[in-house]
Amino acid sequence: MTEQERQRAIRLKLARMSTDAAAALSTGLPLGGLPRGSIVEIFGPSGSGKTSVALAVVAHCQRSGGSAAWVDAEHSFDPCYAAELGVRVEQLPVAQPQSAEQAFAMLRELAASGAVELLVVDSAAALVPALELDIALGQGAPGLHSRVLASGLRTAARVAVRSGATMLFLNQTRSRPGEEELSAGGPGLKLHAAVRIALAAGAAPGCARFRLLKNKAGEPFREGELRWNPAPKPGENI
Repeated sequence: MTEQERQRAIRLKLARMSTDAAAALSTGLPLGGLPRGSIVEIFGPSGSGKTSVALAVVAHCQRSGGSAAWVDAEHSFDPCYAAELGVRVEQLPVAQPQSAEQAFAMLRELAASGAVELLVVDSAAALVPALELDIALGQGAPGLHSRVLASGLRTAARVAVRSGATMLFLNQTRSRPGEEELSAGGPGLKLHAAVRIALAAGAAPGCARFRLLKNKAGEPFREGELRWNPAPKPGENI
C-alpha cells in the first residue's frame, strides 16, 4: 500500500466514525444513543418509569442544543413534573391528538418540518382509531387498533428516514404469567422499531431497570439501571 492509499484509508475510516457518531441521538443515560431516522420503543408496566426516562432524554436533547416535541395521546402531560426533570417546557411543543390517525398526521408533519430531532409519543396503547371512537362500546372490529397502528407506523418509518428524526414510542406491557412479554398494539411496533427497550421499576425512587431487547444500531441484550434526577434549583450546583 502506497502512502497516498494509506492516507486515503485513514480519512475514510475517520469519516465513517464521524458518521456513526452523528447517526445517534445522545440520551445522557446508560442506554447509549438512539438511532436517528428510526423508531424506538420503550415499554413496561405502569410505574416502571417510561415517562420519566423519556422526559430525561428530552431534557438532555434540549441541553445539547437539540429540539423535541411531545405527542400526548394519553392527555396526561404534566408540565410541572417535566420541568422538575430539566425539560424547558416553554420550548417543548405538546400536541394532544384525538385519534390514532390524527396522532400519526401530527408525527408526519412535525418530522417533515425538519425542525424537530426527537418526537415522543405517549403512548402507543392510547392511540385509539377514529372508527373505534365513533361506534358504540363493544362494537369495535377485532384487531382494528393493531391494523391502524401498523399502517401509521409504515408511513412514520419512511418519514423518519427522510427527515432524520427519532420517533420514541412509549408503550404498555401486555403479559400474563408464563407467557412471552409483549407490548400493546400488536406486532407492528415490534417490527418497525430499530430499538426496543423493556423497563421495570427500580429498587428505589428515581431509577429503573432496563433490558435492551432489540438494537439494529448497536449491541443488543444489554441490561442495566437508569437514574434520573430533578433539575437543580436556582443557585444550586449542577
